[in-house]
Amino acid sequence: MKIASFALAFCCFLVFLLGSALFVHTQISAINGLELSVLEDRLYQENSDILSWAMMSMDTERLTEAPLPASWGEILIVNNASLVIENSTNQDHAGKKIHTIPQLLDEAGPILDAITKSSRETVKTEEYMVVSAPLSRNRTLLGFKPRSWEQGLVSQQNTQTGRSVESLRMVLMVYLGGGLILAVIFPLIMVFMSSRSLNRATKAFELLSLGDFDAELSPAGGKTMASLADSFFRLKTSLTIALEKLGSR
Repeated sequence: MKIASFALAFCCFLVFLLGSALFVHTQISAINGLELSVLEDRLYQENSDILSWAMMSMDTERLTEAPLPASWGEILIVNNASLVIENSTNQDHAGKKIHTIPQLLDEAGPILDAITKSSRETVKTEEYMVVSAPLSRNRTLLGFKPRSWEQGLVSQQNTQTGRSVESLRMVLMVYLGGGLILAVIFPLIMVFMSSRSLNRATKAFELLSLGDFDAELSPAGGKTMASLADSFFRLKTSLTIALEKLGSR
């Protein structure tokens, strides 16, 4: 009886524990499976649009006075014929030719294509967004938007998400360990409390069966024990009356 009660209570606790742990695990998996590359592309596109819009109203005479946002790369004025950088937000590049600057040389194809066109152009490459706007017949305003800033931002977010997921997993492991301990302790307590009341009732009925009419059964222990105590009292009273009748004959 005790083993069956313990097994039933333990199984109930275990099912609840595993069910809640499975729910938490699915939430962790959902968080871990978030695809942030979509956010990277969206940020990259929006920052590029902002750069293009800013270049439309930019005062090229004061190009170097205002610092660029961290998400932008560089804005420069290029002589179309000589490909010399006349002015740039990066003063180290002023006066140099495009092909002498490695990061600009990597994007030489899109830059040359943009310069040859007389209209505003936005060219996407693997690592940069190139925005061009003609200033005059021989001069072009170029803006570079590197993808590395968005990549770094998303990478940082991925790192923080990974740490949060690992923390949640540790909490889940602690929860499972503590839950298993409680799943053993609580059924033991329940079995002990129920068996103690049952042992009292068994002892009282055993004494009564041996002729001890002074035996008592306390109703303490809930409605079941109160009902059992009433039954014990009625049985003892009936036996007492029956024995008195037999003794009077």
